[in-house]
Amino acid sequence: MRPGWAQQAGHLLPSVLRRYLATAGWESLERKKAWRFSKAASAGEIFVDVPKSQDLADYERRVVELVEVLAAVEERSPLEVLLGLANPTADCLAFRFSVPDTESGTISVSDGCRIRDAQRRLLLSAAHSVVEPQAHHPRLSRAEAVAFLETCREAPSQHGSFVANILIPVAPPVGQLPLDDPFPRQVTRLLARALHETSEAISQGKDHRLLESARDGLSSNLLKALSDLHPPGQHGTLEIGFSWAPGRPAPGSHRRVRFDRSFFPNMAEAARVLRETSPMPGTTVEGYFARFERDAQDATSPGEVALLATLDEHPGQTKVYMILSQSAYAEAWQAHQDAAKVRITGTLTKERRRYVLRSPGDVERVPEEE
Repeated sequence: MRPGWAQQAGHLLPSVLRRYLATAGWESLERKKAWRFSKAASAGEIFVDVPKSQDLADYERRVVELVEVLAAVEERSPLEVLLGLANPTADCLAFRFSVPDTESGTISVSDGCRIRDAQRRLLLSAAHSVVEPQAHHPRLSRAEAVAFLETCREAPSQHGSFVANILIPVAPPVGQLPLDDPFPRQVTRLLARALHETSEAISQGKDHRLLESARDGLSSNLLKALSDLHPPGQHGTLEIGFSWAPGRPAPGSHRRVRFDRSFFPNMAEAARVLRETSPMPGTTVEGYFARFERDAQDATSPGEVALLATLDEHPGQTKVYMILSQSAYAEAWQAHQDAAKVRITGTLTKERRRYVLRSPGDVERVPEEE
């Protein structure tokens, strides 16, 4: 029976098929009417043929057979192999949501928007951790990470459940120099490691490991994005599959990671704890002074103040406490007398039940036009 993807397979150029096999480690054995490749497997040596011309009457059938053999060897679906053949210089992430409501391959518009936004934040979080591993990234705005995201592409969904594919272009290697992987491959590799660690920690009941793996890319941002990728409804699973651009060696054995619907609240809670307990250097808070306290007997001593400010991801206003020098304390008091809004930059931390700004900078008044 002719598969539904046969026509797409028939459009693949012989040169594309040949390069894919060569870069994936198959040995070339020259023949007259076809390129023959071989590869050792546990069941014995496997041979495949690539037609040298698309003009053959049965070209489509031959390519279909090739795709099916590759699917068996690579332990992937034929559609995943076909996507890799059509995009040989890209790593591919396949997000498969398995719930009854998605068996038709469709999903609600609201869930689709949620998933796309979470995918964007997941990739950005991983890219930021490649640049600088942190338990919490105050802002996902680093230039290199944002530029990387712009290169990623959304591929057509696959049939069966709802599968959202993301392509991450990876430059093919040139020569044999032992250079570091390009930035996009570093992101994909870190993401695979972080997702595997998350699945293992939660499935083993060791959620505390999620708070100790910033070096592996487990930031609060990544965990929050992952928690927002929960399957629609109250049941189901999310499986994230990794397909590596064949031109570069596959980093490790993590091809698929599966998350049960019950895992996602654990991720969200770990993200919250990391966010609230991680020092955030370079944080700017804006608001109005609401409390002053210092030694009444010594007007030259530093003093503690509280700024009523609005913090990201916290509804309403929050008191942020800080110790100001004598001169800064005087400026703060004058701003309070003038009912002026101010901004101060420092390292924001949460200590017990209150937020504290350590190493606060100058007290800067916010212009009224802002």
